[in-house]
Amino acid sequence: MIAATRPAGGDLLRHRYRVLRRLLAANSEMLELMADLEADLAHLDPGERAIRQPVQRLLDGSLLLAENLNILTGGAHRALYAAHAGIEQAVRSALRAFPDPTALPFVLPLEDACLERIREVGGKAANLGRLRAVIPAVIPAGFVLTTAAYRLFLAENRLQEPIRKLFKDLSLITGRRLFKERTAAIRALIAASPVPGPVVEAFGAGVRLLGMNPPSLWAVRSSAVGEDGRMSFAGQFDSVLNVPTDALASAYREVIASRYNDHAVLYRLAGGFSEVDTPMAALVMPMLDARAAGVLYTRDPNDASADRMLIDAVAGLAEAMVRGGAVASSVLARRSRPGEFEARARHDQHDGTAGARSAPSGFPLGAGEVRELVELGLRLEAPSGRPLDVEWVVTQGGALMVVQCRPLRAVDRESQGGPPADAREPAAKGGMTVFPGRAVGPAHFARTDEELMGAPDGAILIVPQAGPELAAVLPRVAGVVAEQGNPAGHAAALIREFAVPSLFGVPDAMGRLGSCHALSLDATQRIVFEGSLWPEVRERVRSRIRHLPGRHLENPLHERLLVLNLTNPLASTFRASACRSVHDIVRYTHEKAVAAMFDLGDDAGRQGPRRVCRLESDVPLELAVLDLGAALPPAGHGRRTVRAEEIASPPFQALWRGMTRPGVSWAGRTQMGVGGFLSVVASSMSDPRAAVREVGGRNYLMVAPDYVNLNARLAYHFAMVDAFVSPVPENNFVNFRFRGGGAGHERRSLRARFLAEVLLRSGFGVDRRSDLVTAWLRRYPRERSEEGLTMLGALMACARQLDMLMRDESAVRDFVDRFLQGDYAAFV
Repeated sequence: MIAATRPAGGDLLRHRYRVLRRLLAANSEMLELMADLEADLAHLDPGERAIRQPVQRLLDGSLLLAENLNILTGGAHRALYAAHAGIEQAVRSALRAFPDPTALPFVLPLEDACLERIREVGGKAANLGRLRAVIPAVIPAGFVLTTAAYRLFLAENRLQEPIRKLFKDLSLITGRRLFKERTAAIRALIAASPVPGPVVEAFGAGVRLLGMNPPSLWAVRSSAVGEDGRMSFAGQFDSVLNVPTDALASAYREVIASRYNDHAVLYRLAGGFSEVDTPMAALVMPMLDARAAGVLYTRDPNDASADRMLIDAVAGLAEAMVRGGAVASSVLARRSRPGEFEARARHDQHDGTAGARSAPSGFPLGAGEVRELVELGLRLEAPSGRPLDVEWVVTQGGALMVVQCRPLRAVDRESQGGPPADAREPAAKGGMTVFPGRAVGPAHFARTDEELMGAPDGAILIVPQAGPELAAVLPRVAGVVAEQGNPAGHAAALIREFAVPSLFGVPDAMGRLGSCHALSLDATQRIVFEGSLWPEVRERVRSRIRHLPGRHLENPLHERLLVLNLTNPLASTFRASACRSVHDIVRYTHEKAVAAMFDLGDDAGRQGPRRVCRLESDVPLELAVLDLGAALPPAGHGRRTVRAEEIASPPFQALWRGMTRPGVSWAGRTQMGVGGFLSVVASSMSDPRAAVREVGGRNYLMVAPDYVNLNARLAYHFAMVDAFVSPVPENNFVNFRFRGGGAGHERRSLRARFLAEVLLRSGFGVDRRSDLVTAWLRRYPRERSEEGLTMLGALMACARQLDMLMRDESAVRDFVDRFLQGDYAAFV
């Protein structure tokens, strides 16, 4: 496998250059393959045939990279073969665990829905199916249109590719208008698509499952995978009620389209869910003739240790109540003595008369029905021992039925803090605590969806009505104050999920707080002050926003193929035996191949100046130029330097034009703020990954007539450009990698987002992982490839020390716009 003999002298350099070119070309192809597969895994089930072919190509290609690296280095990295074998074994085992989704049924009776089939039936149906198998009398009969039906809907209407294109890089888009245009375009595509015949037939089969006299009206509810699990998805998708049997297919299409509501998409992105993580199933149940309906919390959500349940109820159906549009009556019922409960006053959630045995005036349930509901709550809670959020209905005939059941996040009252640390007059007070705690931030008033989407990070949000659309901003706001909203509604469930201190039912909050620029909210004490009273609270809010949830549904193929574990070439763990993914092998082979050429350049430099010269320029980089063949002029007597214009390499000249473009500066940063400076100091003391190479370390520039490779290891970051540009587009590639920085992790990540956005808008493929950005162009004509190199030259200069100026998302957007407009003075 490994070459037995090695050429000598100049032939060795030429031989290694040929191997290096082969390796780097394969490396570039692997980057593109990984990006394509990552997009596929975000949209396609791992069991689909379209996944298996690129997986095999990645396994074969990474083995070839290992072989070429060992040829280049004389077998110095043989441990890669064992690492590759372990990765391949794990990948093939993972593939066997995913069944072919085309072999799965389109419809299942509700009693067959269970947690083991959650990838088929979704979270809502799986929870109810599990309960129906244990307590069938309280769970209505029904059926599920599975995720296999959903995939057929997309496939038959050829929607996968258009949705994929519209969804591409959606998480990196900063313009709200473009975001809304794309999600609206997806909904329009779905609305215009017919429901395939086999899915229509599945509805008929489902109706027949309910017997000879099926109901005439139905409820069609979302049951996405992931729904009612670790994240609730409360109110994110649509339910369609009172659906005639002949309109079931049309209602189903509405439910599918609701996957792409703006707030639903933003909610998934905030939770780290990819498209494939949450395919849509639909739960179909008979409409119940409701006398009363509501929500049961089997623990008081604001006092989990208390001996009580919270019941919110309305007459008729509860749809308006859970969406926050109708006010419910509430009681706090004893858990230990189900026959006893206390009236719940709307503006003082813990007041009431303990031990009362009659329902408060206007409450739509009698004492016996409250007792039955509490006893049912205890039965539902018993298997897991965890508090639950239960939607229930009491029919006109008096039957108690459960139509939804999901985990409830409840907090202990002891952890909610003491009285406010300020005696001044509050700007507003009262209402109901939805989630306790304190928050400090700028006031932001939102009457429309556009104003809601414009909420800045860390704001206290003031709204007239709290609804499920809050999901779009809850991950990044500090607190919520609403004039109206139901503490048992979808918005309240989302607020508890994201642990955002909030009050509902604050009288005239928009008017009373309208002149305030900054607010301090104590949701536990139900009080709001003007100004910033608690600086330490503001810092905790910033920390919560920085640490948003990551992926919840991990894919073992993703872990073994795409995750990059080897990020720091100077770390002791950066070794062949530590490669745990194909991406690790790609990263490792590239780093070690370039290092091998550096070693050869050092050898050549010690033997004489024939092939290694110092670049003479005004750019403050100590660059040693390694000639891989006919790119430098013949060496004169004692000559050890070369000027940029003397290098006969069009790819280098294109890169150099960007590095020396008018207005671009390589001088030190002149506008570093105190925060940026302190971040650098703290990072350099606490994060060994921040410093990539010692100050003053030598950097190599490898050149050939059709090739350039620049590896610049500076004090606090690393940048690499690797490009082959020829008249044949099929052979051309431009690769870029950037990592590190002197500032803290948050600022380095913000700079990485700046780089990713500029590269995306410049036509590059991009992969961003924390502060590591990898980008590529492949198979572009010479002129377009050279334009990309010129842009990269300017980008490297502008990105130097930019992490010191990065404060928040607004800085990212500002610098992206300035760079693309050619305003390089902003980076000096």
